[in-house]
Amino acid sequence: MKFLAICLTVLTLACSETSTDGGSTEAPPRTEDPIVVQFIVDGIDSNTVLTAVNNGAETVAGLLQNGVTVERFYCTSPAPRLRLPDGSLPWGGSTAANIALHTGCHIYESRNMDDIFLSARRAGIVSMFAGGSRNYAVFDNADYLYYGGRELSDEEVVDRGLQHFHEDGARLLRLHLQHIRNAWSGPDDTTDPDSDYIQYFVNTVDPLLAKLIDGLRSAGVWGNTYLILGSDHGMGQTSSSNHPQSVRSSWETFMAFSGPGVKQGAKIPYAEGPDVALMTNHFLGLPPLQGHLESELPDHLRLPSGTFLENILVGGPSDIEHPRMIERFLDSGMPGDDYKDYREAMLQLLAP
Repeated sequence: MKFLAICLTVLTLACSETSTDGGSTEAPPRTEDPIVVQFIVDGIDSNTVLTAVNNGAETVAGLLQNGVTVERFYCTSPAPRLRLPDGSLPWGGSTAANIALHTGCHIYESRNMDDIFLSARRAGIVSMFAGGSRNYAVFDNADYLYYGGRELSDEEVVDRGLQHFHEDGARLLRLHLQHIRNAWSGPDDTTDPDSDYIQYFVNTVDPLLAKLIDGLRSAGVWGNTYLILGSDHGMGQTSSSNHPQSVRSSWETFMAFSGPGVKQGAKIPYAEGPDVALMTNHFLGLPPLQGHLESELPDHLRLPSGTFLENILVGGPSDIEHPRMIERFLDSGMPGDDYKDYREAMLQLLAP
């Protein structure tokens, strides 16, 4: 097993045909040694992606044409702190919205949880995480972990992913581009092609995605790579770069999937953050995630609560019966900004 590399702050860099309904007419063969990339861009939503694609984000445009886009995607709680009733912060400064992408759960009662990194390790698959915030220090189940503030640029995040792919054979890459938030001046940015926010996406995010894809393609593995493009949470309605739980736009984000056996140029109506972990684990060909590892929790709280998105797969239905727990919660009335409001509602929704 590869050693765990933790960088605290500054890091020194030494096709098949498409049918008319958007589904592929023929499923590509499932190849050995799949690679999965979660390419997460902090805080973006569907408007951001649409505006960027219409104004020069060619790599993202091509990816969406060859994959599945979620029409309505909600994160789990975007509250800045996951504080339990006893006052503890088991996940440090990370949000529930980020933890969902790894665990497949809607609640997070302790740090003792299964996740995509532990699942990969059990199968001998090397994983890495890189993201430009110190809050990501908590994701130390990855074999290689890089986190930092302004010292860890988005370019370095992608470089670290390619480094560990080339040098260590990493096949689970979790890349979190953080610094588009520095260009945020308000919600109007997402539809203004001249805003610094959209320009950052077009001139930095899109080329970095192209660099990643080129690196995988030149290594001959792009054909067995699954790429999940999206965000952890949305953004608020002020000029402050924040995402309060009490604002619906903080919950509204973006997600798309591409790879062998995934429909091409298709859309599905709905998905939630925990679903991403389940699909990541599935793409790697691994047994189901185990959820909370605390034996005293009942199964309905311990096990993953995400939904398997069969409708993104070739041969799958156009829609599935999704419980839509986040949407139901938000439609019942916006919560306050404390994580406990979200947690209490999820405990009710998860009850048998």
